Amino acid sequence: MRKTKEDLTISEALRDPLIAMVLRADGVKLDDFKQLLETAARKREPRTSTASDMIGSFANRANLPAMPCFG
Repeated sequence: MRKTKEDLTISEALRDPLIAMVLRADGVKLDDFKQLLETAARKREPRTSTASDMIGSFANRANLPAMPCFG
């Protein structure tokens, strides 16, 4: 997964005022939220394939010719 402008790092999320308001409203401690984010980040598998790879894989399974649609 590539980081885009809209993606927050964990430290940015922990400093975000809107996220802080939601956590307070839900009664979630900041340290608990930090631990949740760090655990999820460790467990997440990085994506190594591209959209073109995925389309080619689907085409192979369906016995269709892989037509390049991305330049």
